[in-house]
Amino acid sequence: MAQYERSRTRTDAVVRKSGIVVVMNKSHIETPEHMVNTMKAVYEAGFVAEVTFRIEESLLREAMSEMVRLQASAPADNPFVLGVGSVINPKELDAAIEMGFDMIVAPANVMGGCGEGKDFVRIAHEANVYVAPAVFSPTEINYFLERDDGLEPDMIKIFPARSHGPKGVADLLAPFARERHKGKIIMPTGAVDLKTGPEYIDAISKRGFTPVLGMSAPLQLVIDEKKPGDINTINRALNDFKNKFQR
Repeated sequence: MAQYERSRTRTDAVVRKSGIVVVMNKSHIETPEHMVNTMKAVYEAGFVAEVTFRIEESLLREAMSEMVRLQASAPADNPFVLGVGSVINPKELDAAIEMGFDMIVAPANVMGGCGEGKDFVRIAHEANVYVAPAVFSPTEINYFLERDDGLEPDMIKIFPARSHGPKGVADLLAPFARERHKGKIIMPTGAVDLKTGPEYIDAISKRGFTPVLGMSAPLQLVIDEKKPGDINTINRALNDFKNKFQR
């Protein structure tokens, strides 16, 4: 098996190309096999897959023993990026890095017991892991955008996006529309769906940032039919989403 080394540059290119991070939780994954099936299908559909620590850590670990093999064998021109979210403390951060995830996402700008948000970024970057802490207020956005110590995150998540809505996110970003921030990735997450997704893309793009959507919508059919891990249902869900979503 080829030796796999994490690369933030490679992950950034994959995230930008995809434009969508498909978030999955206990409703989508109940066994390690479910996780392998789902993440693989999301990857084959051209999206970035993000499991979350709302799923039991023991399940994540068992599935990742297989996922890292798939990751290492993926072709160089189509990397298999493995993402994990809902990381809320230093212990989970260490576990995510140890398990081999390429991208780590948090629901807040600071994890309990982890000091400042910059410490979250520093720890992840030391392991060549792409990092996306969440913000909700102008103060938090300013903290991450206006740094001169090199500890700027790779992507900024806005969570819960539903509380702002597309227009609110546009207003939130307006004061920070600067040439030096052009192209910085902003990822709204929380109630982002077929209807609101294009609206978030428009709102974020107009402020000069690059939109990436964090959403469970591409796997909605799995929940509706209560068939976690079922390959046929997962593929139908992803194909249905791709046919209906208007970027």
